Amino acid sequence: MPDLNHSVPDANHVALDADDPAPGLHGRVPERHEGVREPHDWVIVGGGPHGVCAGQALHAQGASIRIIEPSGRLLHRWGCRASAVGMTWMRSPVGHHLDAQPGSLHQFLHLRENAEVAELAGTFRRPTYDAFLRHSRALVARHRLDEAVIPGRVDSIRTERDHLLVQGQGVEIAARRVLIATGSNVPRTPPWARRLQREGAPIHHAFGPGAQLDHDILGGGISAVQRALMVRRSTGQTVRLWMRRPVRVADFDVDRSWAKHRFVGRWVDLQVSERLNFLHRHAVGGSVPSGLASRLARAVRRGSIELQLEAPSVEWDAAKEHLVLRGGGRVVESSGLTLATGLQRETVTGWLRTSAERLGLPIINGIPRLDSDMHWGRGVHVCGPLARLRLGPMATNIIGARWAASKLPSVRMQPV
Repeated sequence: MPDLNHSVPDANHVALDADDPAPGLHGRVPERHEGVREPHDWVIVGGGPHGVCAGQALHAQGASIRIIEPSGRLLHRWGCRASAVGMTWMRSPVGHHLDAQPGSLHQFLHLRENAEVAELAGTFRRPTYDAFLRHSRALVARHRLDEAVIPGRVDSIRTERDHLLVQGQGVEIAARRVLIATGSNVPRTPPWARRLQREGAPIHHAFGPGAQLDHDILGGGISAVQRALMVRRSTGQTVRLWMRRPVRVADFDVDRSWAKHRFVGRWVDLQVSERLNFLHRHAVGGSVPSGLASRLARAVRRGSIELQLEAPSVEWDAAKEHLVLRGGGRVVESSGLTLATGLQRETVTGWLRTSAERLGLPIINGIPRLDSDMHWGRGVHVCGPLARLRLGPMATNIIGARWAASKLPSVRMQPV
């Protein structure tokens, strides 16, 4: 699925428009605000795949939970990004889903009412996006997670007597434990593009507000290829896809051998410096799975997509109100350019860094240092991209969400 600090929204806040019609789980935002009361067992910050996966694992053990999500809708931002690129197939195999029960998605697809979304693709048996989302809806309904959602934006975590107090816009909740389950939400926009945007140039990020069905797309990974194919389907017009290099084919965005649980034991035996170096060197960013690469190749042969293997220089002609793209021996006038350049890599910034420093929580190179039950310290736990120093490069992916969620129910509810 998608890849990714200038003066943009806090990386622990959403960059998508929270009022956008969401292809997530619920069309209605719950009208619920809570003041400080008896502490809940867990407050989860973030309602994406990692927050949902952790929420169902904790609810299954009888924990009292609340999930704070700016949009008020579970999987909203993740669904918006999937919709923005026209995702039709998951990159992960059918065994990777948000339920703690192994094989749950596969069993779900064998139910008669799910026959129309039961197809699995390729050697790795990938489910459709619709199948994954339908299964996630059923999981949320079974654990009544939608009833636990609090619309709001966190801006502080602090201690209060023997518990934690989570505060922010529209929220103030007491908790025995807090789980940070935020994902990567800030689009990666090159400095030259930000400069031209300030001049009024029609340059938008695929994962940002105001994106158009531009016929010029810049990016070299899965999001760029998916977006190009979607624009072609939607408009029937030729799309130009600008890449710095030929398509890098990789069925997964990290080496699949790391998806084996025994890898985590070996991983934590490495020195922290070795782990940091490993994370930097071995992620397969900007890659495209083989099936999608084949679809792109067919589109190029048919002439419906023009592949330009050079990053263009881009100028804004304000008088004529068009962009001028130069690259690959061509000069092209364009009415708009979509950036499909992924998301910034998640680090501890903004309110989370301020809270971590107040609580004395350890940070290494912008990443939390966690113990075996994902505990950062002082009752604060972490999953998702920010857990990569503990779980390795799979921390960001669905399998990483399952690993982290499996460790949480055993946490003892001691005073913070």
